[in-house]
Amino acid sequence: MKIRKLIIENYKSFQFPTEIQFPDNEQGKSIFLIGGMNGAGKTSIMEAINYCLYGAKNEEIYRCINRKEKALGNTGVSFEITLEEDDGAELVVKRAWTAGTIEDPKPKDLSERLVVVKDGKRVTVQNKEIWQEYIRAAIPPGITQFFFFDGEKIQEIASDDHSEVRLQSSLEAALGIQYINRLASDIAYLKQEERKGFVDITDADLEFKESELKREKIKLSKKRAEKDEIKAEIESFSEQQEEAKRRFHSTFNQSPESKEAIRKNEKQRIQLSNRVSQLESEIRQLCEHSLPFALAGRFFEDVRLQIEKERSTVQGEAIREHASDLAKKIVRVVEEPEPIYNERLSLEKMQELEKRIELLLKEGDTAKIEKILNLSERDAARVLNQIESIEKSDVFVITPLLEEKKELEMQLKELESLVKNKGASESEQELFATLQETIENCSIQIGRKTEQLRIIEDDLLTIENRIREIELEIEKLYEKHHISKDKAEFISECDAIANLLNQFVVRLRKNKIHLLQEKTFEMYRLLSSKAGLIKDILIDDKTYEIKIIDRSGHEIKKSGLSAGEKEVFAVSLLWGLAQTSQLKLPIIIDTPLSRLDSTHRDNIVNNYFPNAGEQVIVLSTDTEIDTSYYRNLKNHLAGAAKLEFDHRQELTTVKSGYFWEE
Repeated sequence: MKIRKLIIENYKSFQFPTEIQFPDNEQGKSIFLIGGMNGAGKTSIMEAINYCLYGAKNEEIYRCINRKEKALGNTGVSFEITLEEDDGAELVVKRAWTAGTIEDPKPKDLSERLVVVKDGKRVTVQNKEIWQEYIRAAIPPGITQFFFFDGEKIQEIASDDHSEVRLQSSLEAALGIQYINRLASDIAYLKQEERKGFVDITDADLEFKESELKREKIKLSKKRAEKDEIKAEIESFSEQQEEAKRRFHSTFNQSPESKEAIRKNEKQRIQLSNRVSQLESEIRQLCEHSLPFALAGRFFEDVRLQIEKERSTVQGEAIREHASDLAKKIVRVVEEPEPIYNERLSLEKMQELEKRIELLLKEGDTAKIEKILNLSERDAARVLNQIESIEKSDVFVITPLLEEKKELEMQLKELESLVKNKGASESEQELFATLQETIENCSIQIGRKTEQLRIIEDDLLTIENRIREIELEIEKLYEKHHISKDKAEFISECDAIANLLNQFVVRLRKNKIHLLQEKTFEMYRLLSSKAGLIKDILIDDKTYEIKIIDRSGHEIKKSGLSAGEKEVFAVSLLWGLAQTSQLKLPIIIDTPLSRLDSTHRDNIVNNYFPNAGEQVIVLSTDTEIDTSYYRNLKNHLAGAAKLEFDHRQELTTVKSGYFWEE
């Protein structure tokens, strides 16, 4: 690929559309020389090529708009580059930025437009990203640093004593490994997407589930057989128990009781006996202390009633005896201290009233009450108090205690009749015990076996549920098996491709590092003033560490080289990387000789420029490529141009020929 034409408009000092032609010489001459003083626009040419191919941020473009045009409101910046591809096809790339008619535009107002023309036909593709990718594939931006560079780039590489990281990224860019890594990343993404919701179902998985189902069915069969066996045992014990009960009833004419019932009855009998004994003791104590009172208790109510009657009789006699005095007191109460009626009674009426009241009091209750007790008031109170104390004591508890004792003795008699063995003879007693024990043992065994049967039935239910689950899982596995197999094969293929890409990168890197060693050393021998002292340049294919080996086999540290030798080594490494990439791109070098001494300048001019590539564009000042070097290069020149800068107008124009040519 070669550059045939470059047009710059409204960028820095290139105010008006400025065109530079890059002709091809029939004699195969490859170098095109562009001369210019400092500030004339050499770096702008390098930037224009990069921006045209790969674009730029709005801020960068806005900052570099020609000041005069920006002041006039013209924000349109454009670059156009014409390329000749390896197959002879012509590719024109034009990229422009403009803010339109916006007043006082800002960087954000700039809009970018990309136009691609191939073989005279404009490509009408709305999505510029498609053609941007095409340009990037044809001229990868990651490796243009090996083809488009300036003295600063050389100095940067030369001053880097630990260039392993830079070399690794540069070599991988030269080899296109980033595209391989992108492919590997895409494959990993596809694999990840395929794995979403994917369960790898293999024949082994199906066999495992089938064997698991078989094991569960065997367990089910064994449990069912165990269940039938226990049911048979329960039935046998039930028959033995029923036979023993039948014999017991026919022999003793009563139903047998279990040992538990017998023990319960015996326990209850003992408790009743103890309670009866306790009651007898309490009754005995009560009889010893309060029996006379207990015997007289039924007369207490009569005594209490007689005392009340006799008290009433005594009170009546006292009232009748003092009727005259009481009548006078009652009348005086009516009159004194104040009459309770409107008129005061006369003496005659008061005497009449007293007589009537006295007569009334004397009449009273004429019923005669026989005084049997004839107790004084004090003695009557003592008797009543004693009766009340006796009634509140425990003396009368004896009756309910006697009733409770009677009831308990009846219960005890019933229990003793139940416990008592009615078999009179010793043989009958032995048969009684034997049958009772047989019935009890059968009952115990039936209980145990019934519990075992319950556990087995629970186990059967669990196993049957598990079998249904496994059968459902197997059904789903068969449904997914076919899809799973296809997905597993796809994932396996992704792994195989990823592994193959990894092996390819390792081998490619190893082979290309060997080629890089050869090419770098090849150019270093042409450019270095100490080439005779160097035996080889080695680059580790894992760490990218660079070693320079002298004729004695000793390593020469890069840091031990002179400044000029470091720059020569940097140029050699750039050329080696360009050659290793095997891309046929033009070499563009901006002011490469400014920091070199005369010996290394001679080697660069005489040995590097003529061999750098099929097309070499050199941007130089008159002191770098002076008259002497110009004469040396003249036979290799395909053409030359000069950048003339008008300081008054701040304008760069291009003229044909170098500084000393018209």
